[in-house]
Amino acid sequence: MSHWIDARSATAPEIAAFAERHPVAILPVGSFEQHGPHLPLDTDNRIAEAMALETARRSVGMVLPVLNVGYAWVWRGKPGTLTFRFETYMAIIRDIAESLSGWGIKAVYVLSGHGSNPQPVKHAIREHIHGHYDIGVLNGIYSGLGEMLEECDSRPWHNDIHAEEIETSLMLAIAPELVRMDRAAADYPPVPAEYGKSELSMGQLMESGVFGDPTVASAEKGRRWLETGGQRSAELWLDYLARRGLHQAGGAT
Repeated sequence: MSHWIDARSATAPEIAAFAERHPVAILPVGSFEQHGPHLPLDTDNRIAEAMALETARRSVGMVLPVLNVGYAWVWRGKPGTLTFRFETYMAIIRDIAESLSGWGIKAVYVLSGHGSNPQPVKHAIREHIHGHYDIGVLNGIYSGLGEMLEECDSRPWHNDIHAEEIETSLMLAIAPELVRMDRAAADYPPVPAEYGKSELSMGQLMESGVFGDPTVASAEKGRRWLETGGQRSAELWLDYLARRGLHQAGGAT
């Protein structure tokens, strides 16, 4: 029997049977927000979903539907951006954990394609999940970003990524028909000294909505980085499960 399942296309009996064998799940979380003139608004959702599926294939778990609105405070007020409040997002993660616990799930990997989501997820784990539900939560953006940044042909903007070479390459591998490379252009907005130390956000600094250089992106890089992200995330997930005594939930290497 398979060590992973896509919950979106499964039936309730199939989910129940899978949870009995492998009581672990992977929840991709993304965001619906501006990604410059060349990438679609659901870029983070598509990347999170692709990374979650790649991670599951290399490890174990049921892949849940992507949570497609995130904590996107930095882009508030920008056309095309939807965001939950910090407290709302915490409550949503708590409610999902409660639901999964009711299924008999013992661990869930909240795998993000959007850099701000792990903040409210971390606080939801600490304040609303740990000690309240019999479920462990692994939290973070997909792994392997350090390796991807080292392989980039462009320099990063303030050591961050948004609509630049990495995200554009991943989208060229995942959904090339949605990428408008004829509109792609490099953009490196100035970084004031107070950035990261005040309320100043990327949304206030943005010019085109791009932070970096998407013009050097390619589908070949995207496919390689999708494999890197999936492999590194799978390694982290399997290690987490082993430390929680759930190594027998595995079955893939």
